[in-house]
Order: sequence, then C-alpha cells, then structure tokens
Amino acid sequence: MTKNTSENHDAPGDTTRRRVLQTAAWTVPVIAMTTAAPAFAASPPRVFAIESAFGLGWYPTTQGQTANGALQYDAKSPGQYLRVTGTQAGDVLSNIYYEVLISTGWPAVTFTPIPGSNTAWSTLANTGTTTVVGGVTYRVYRSNYSGTVTATGTTTNIPVDFFFRSSGPYYANQTGQTRRYVTVNSQPVELIRNPASINNTNVVNYPTP
Repeated sequence: MTKNTSENHDAPGDTTRRRVLQTAAWTVPVIAMTTAAPAFAASPPRVFAIESAFGLGWYPTTQGQTANGALQYDAKSPGQYLRVTGTQAGDVLSNIYYEVLISTGWPAVTFTPIPGSNTAWSTLANTGTTTVVGGVTYRVYRSNYSGTVTATGTTTNIPVDFFFRSSGPYYANQTGQTRRYVTVNSQPVELIRNPASINNTNVVNYPTP
C-alpha cells in the first residue's frame, strides 16, 4: 500500500500537537513536541518532546571503494539516545517504535542484528509499504520496542543500543528519513525528520555493541 505524505501536514485527530522538523544531518540531535490537553480548564497544558540522535550510514569493507560493505542503522549510548521530556513520575511510555524510510533507488534490504544488539527492539524490517516525501518514493522499514517505560522524572530515557546491518554495495544519491513515535499515557508524540543523504562513511570500523 502506498501512502502520500508531506513534511508539513498536521497530524490527524490531534489538534494540540505541534511538530518540529529538523533539517540538520543525522548526527545532530533533533526534537519534536506535542501538547497534552489539560485535565482541568485551569491546569496548564503539559508539553512533551522527543529528543533523539541516531541514524543510518554505509560502511565499506575497505576504505575508498563502494562495491563491498554494509548499510547500518544503529544507536549506541550514551552518545546516541531516544528520550522524552516533559514527563512526570508515573507517566507510562508505550507504543514505542521508529520507522526508517530509504529511497527506492537503494534496492530493498534485509537487516540483521549484530550480536549484542538490544533484543527489546525488534529487527528493523521492511513493512512492504512505500510512501512519497517531496516527490521521492521510499520503502518503509520499522522496529518496535517491546514493553513500556515508566517515567521517574521530567526526562525519560528509552533504552537504545540497537545495531542492524545489511551487506551490499553503496548506492549514490539516495536518501533516508527517520520517524520516531511514543505514546505518553494516552498522548501520541512523534518526531519526523527531513530526509538526508545516505553517506558512504568511508570508515571500516563501524559501531558495535
């Protein structure tokens, strides 16, 4: 099934949500925010924000070539992270997942976890769907976090340390996009980044657990 999306569309069914898009490279932290409706008319609204930094890159088996290597999606703590701000002790974070969009000029890939990858995250897998962003068609891959996370303060960290790889050559001029989703109590929060180039890192020592 194909979905047409826009980077600036409003999220359906949630008139209180604000989306902040980040245009920097994947290594730069990005933030998206949403506002929960107050429990009482006199109560100030609660504002939740996803803060995150992790992403996609291609690593060659030897430097200076593009024929042999692997596409890798990873998040190694503490430098890379996924967290929600604006929480209070007792808030429950659920329905946690992310989607990775890869332009169809890069043939469909099958990711496998590197040994030691956090098994709370399902293997990043092709959903079999495509979507269009800015006139470019993308395949949609998804990984889900099992269980929930209970907040103990104003910032709640979601465990990361996942590492997924797919061997194959490098395909130039392709882009990727990451979309992150969390529900705080009953309030959906999302972070949608702008597409960015999938870079040949030209580094043979890729991140590992």
